Amino acid sequence: MRDLIELIHRLPWRRLQSSPMWGTLLPPDTKMARLFSLVQANADLTEAEAAEELYGSTDALSRLRSLKSKTKERLLGAIFLLEPNEVGFSDRQQAYCECQRRWATALALLHKKAPAVAVEQLEIMLRHAEHFEFTELAMSAAFHLRHYYGILMGDVEKYRYYRRLYRQYQALWSLENEAEELYGDITSLMAATRASQQDIALTAQSYTQRIEPHLRIHTSFRLHLNGRLLQMLAYSSRNDYHTVANLCEDALSFFRSKPYQSQLPLQIFYYQLVVCCVQLRNFGRGQQVLREHGHLYLPGTINWYKVQELYFLLATHTQHYDEAFDTCATVLQNAELAQQPPYIREAWKIYEAYAQLLAHARRADRIPNPTFRIGKFLNEVPTFSKDLRGKNIPILIAQLLFYIQQKRYDAAIDRVEALRKYTDRYVRKNERFRSNCFLKMLVQIPQVAFHREAAARKAEPYLKRLAQVPVEVANQPYEVEIIPYEDLWEMTLDLLPKERIRSRTTPKPTQKRSSLVL
Repeated sequence: MRDLIELIHRLPWRRLQSSPMWGTLLPPDTKMARLFSLVQANADLTEAEAAEELYGSTDALSRLRSLKSKTKERLLGAIFLLEPNEVGFSDRQQAYCECQRRWATALALLHKKAPAVAVEQLEIMLRHAEHFEFTELAMSAAFHLRHYYGILMGDVEKYRYYRRLYRQYQALWSLENEAEELYGDITSLMAATRASQQDIALTAQSYTQRIEPHLRIHTSFRLHLNGRLLQMLAYSSRNDYHTVANLCEDALSFFRSKPYQSQLPLQIFYYQLVVCCVQLRNFGRGQQVLREHGHLYLPGTINWYKVQELYFLLATHTQHYDEAFDTCATVLQNAELAQQPPYIREAWKIYEAYAQLLAHARRADRIPNPTFRIGKFLNEVPTFSKDLRGKNIPILIAQLLFYIQQKRYDAAIDRVEALRKYTDRYVRKNERFRSNCFLKMLVQIPQVAFHREAAARKAEPYLKRLAQVPVEVANQPYEVEIIPYEDLWEMTLDLLPKERIRSRTTPKPTQKRSSLVL
């Protein structure tokens, strides 16, 4: 049902439903109309539920699938009847829909041997495409107009004009494609391999040098979007967030100067600017950016959740814990959260755990949620719990700190032993240096029977190593270290008792050489 659900819920059908054409598209009292209504009312509708409702049996799946196919084809055929001026669309998005509509109309007219009307549509489309910088559409329109005026009409002047225009846009389109492919190469390299940050930085710098000369000559929307993203990758992979922040400001100035509105680059570069604020712990600037430009991200959308995530992390990294707690509470109360992909839902479950820890540790002046349970929390983050590349580190830490806060010391000892094995196996020095240090600090706690002062002394060497690699230069995603480990260690010490705890499973101190193994 996923394709039909997406088609019905992502497109603005309501205005068309109120027009006389709707009865022709999906005649009333037909199973197609009933299926549409069922899906529109329930975004989680299953095939079995639909079959039961329409045919009175969950076994009628073959009949349902045939009905789904017919309904889908009817809706696809009516897409160009939809109103392009959807709420939240920028004028560039609306113009793109209009250009695509005219492009499809022109092609149909050319196929039906009505070139004069088709050319009229192409010329209108070309004017819009030039103004809004739709290079591929402008090139396609010039291609057909060149053919019409040169071969069919023999108009030399117009033929040469559209020939020159076609070549111009063809060359620009090639540059845009090159920039987009280079950016795609880098992002796929980062996602699919274990390439080092240094290798990524060198590759990104090489790619950027290929594109930057063209950025100085052309003002193309698509070329600058991908070229500037390449520039940012070249510097962010070297942890140079001061330069990345400056690049974001420059990109925002460039796209704001366009004679049209386009939310996409503004959303991207404001988001990246706040990422820099998180890494640089510049709470004031990040707060200002989100206060002034947060309206670009529609509440309940994936981008809105990602921006709220940044604000939460910005607050935790600058000790604005009340703001962090309140941001988390706002997101968790949003009705759309349950409809988001698992990685969004699970991320906010993790942030909820840290917000509750902040309240229990009296870092946030808020009342903890009495219904929050660490066991339930672990069951609600299955995807991140199984991730062995770093995203499960905050889960492991939160679990241990909750056990300590709840004085479940035997459970904490069991967790620390698992933590020690995990650290030795998966958390490498170069890849997760700060996490490696902090996890080893936590491992010291049971060795001193949870004694606060003794734990501070035992972990001091690791704390000094931690200070040598601050958050902003650490080779790890910013989401891994939800609260800076230096601050989290202070909070951990405050959770520990002032006396030793003689648990039934308290381990004996291990005899290890004095040098640190990280």
